[in-house]
Amino acid sequence: MVNSPPSRQPQPIQRPGLIASAFGLALRITGLLIVSLLFSILMEFAGLLLFWGDQGWRHSHAMLTSELGWLSEHFKSSLILQQPPQTTTRLLELLNHWLLVKTGFAEFTQQAQESSRGNGLWSGLSQLYLSIEDFVLAAVYISFTFAVRLTILLLTTPLFLLAMLTGFVDGLMRRDLRKFGAGRESSFVYHRAKRAMAPLLIAPWIIYLSLPFSLHPLLLLLPSAALLGMAVAITAATFKKYL
Repeated sequence: MVNSPPSRQPQPIQRPGLIASAFGLALRITGLLIVSLLFSILMEFAGLLLFWGDQGWRHSHAMLTSELGWLSEHFKSSLILQQPPQTTTRLLELLNHWLLVKTGFAEFTQQAQESSRGNGLWSGLSQLYLSIEDFVLAAVYISFTFAVRLTILLLTTPLFLLAMLTGFVDGLMRRDLRKFGAGRESSFVYHRAKRAMAPLLIAPWIIYLSLPFSLHPLLLLLPSAALLGMAVAITAATFKKYL
């Protein structure tokens, strides 16, 4: 009699630990921010070619000025940062010092106009820079604007947390009313609302960071927080009555 080979036991799925999960999450967030920055720069380049070419780099500079104005007006104090406008200004000064002054880029831009009139390699490089100066300076100011917008998003984190907490409490109350009132369950609504929470949490960050024009942050973030709170409330309210 031929003996059948012993059946193999399925290997248990090894889930990453807490440190590995946190590290992976940090990498994903960093990658998402880098992609948003590159996309915002590309959007500004497209605008320079198609829409506001006559403004040049001044368009991105005006965006930076508007974002700093809204930051100074609406975020004078915060639980996350002490004196957000002053802290953001120091951050921009630090970025300007290390990215423009230390690298010699600021000095090169000042000398490019005079060097372009001569002949030679340095003159050719100066002429090349002057031909793409609007794009280079636009990328610099968009990067600074990105830093300001990221600061604003971090300062509005309590708004989203409060919206989620409010929606969760309201949803639990509705769930209890449905539980003791013999209400009907709907797994379809529950799963759809649960899947919508992550996009509603991530989309405002990507949209606001990548906007190629100035927009008051509350016009985007307040509706986004309200929609997120509604999604959390629906998810909690439609959760199954009996565990």
